[in-house]
Amino acid sequence: MSGAGGARDGARRGSSGARPAPGRDRRGGSGSRPAGRDTRTRSTRSGPAPAARPRGRHAMRRAIALVATAVVVVLGVSAGGWWALSRFGPGVDQVEIAGTRQIPQRDVSDAAAVDPGTPLAAVDTDAVASRVSAIPGVATVDVGRSWPHTLTVTVTERTPAGVIDTPGGRKLVDVNGFAYRTAPPTAKLPVLALPRVAPDDPATHGAVAVLQALPPQIRGQVETVVLGAGGSTVELTLSGNRRVLFGPWADTADPAATQRRAVALGPLLSREGSVYDVSSPDLVTVRR
Repeated sequence: MSGAGGARDGARRGSSGARPAPGRDRRGGSGSRPAGRDTRTRSTRSGPAPAARPRGRHAMRRAIALVATAVVVVLGVSAGGWWALSRFGPGVDQVEIAGTRQIPQRDVSDAAAVDPGTPLAAVDTDAVASRVSAIPGVATVDVGRSWPHTLTVTVTERTPAGVIDTPGGRKLVDVNGFAYRTAPPTAKLPVLALPRVAPDDPATHGAVAVLQALPPQIRGQVETVVLGAGGSTVELTLSGNRRVLFGPWADTADPAATQRRAVALGPLLSREGSVYDVSSPDLVTVRR
């Protein structure tokens, strides 16, 4: 019986049939468990670490969901609050206009067309800006709200650089070459006597650039701006039947070159003459 028992025990513990010595590492010797089985045992013990990753991902997803929910709630509350203001909020009791110089404020107020008592939140500021921008002489406009009862309209007017003669009368031309409104009788600006005056005309831009470069005291003496022979140069007619040959209008693309000619013209005009040539600022001439 003991021999049979020893055979059964040997099938369970190892092919040698001998019981391992007490304290002996069961991984050692020919009767040890395969190394791979022991490795799997260690991996099993360290198993809880990877299990933490799904929990981290779930936590992140929950956080993102909470943030998204909070954003939706805030947007919903904001939209609801704005809706309430646009229906029952404080009404407009004044339209405050700023920036006008030549344009009557009444024209701006009429173009804004905001009825008193209209809820301030319900005013379509883009539509108001579009209507005010259509006023001749308005370059830009900004419309805002000043709570609780004021709509603000800030206008930037066009800056006139000269005038042109049209079949409908003399009109102001801004620094971009845009003719925008009838010139008042008191306007003392140079006449742009060019073949064509338009925002997309290079010669117009050249003529305006010359006028802008001149010192104010000289600009005030300019009566007309014309193109020279061939249409490639700018000439100025000054009071007292004096003429200035300024040079090619294409050169005005270089502001520094334009400024040099304008600076050279000042001392030259102190000399007696009828034709002043600054087309070459290093060699200016005066002819009688």
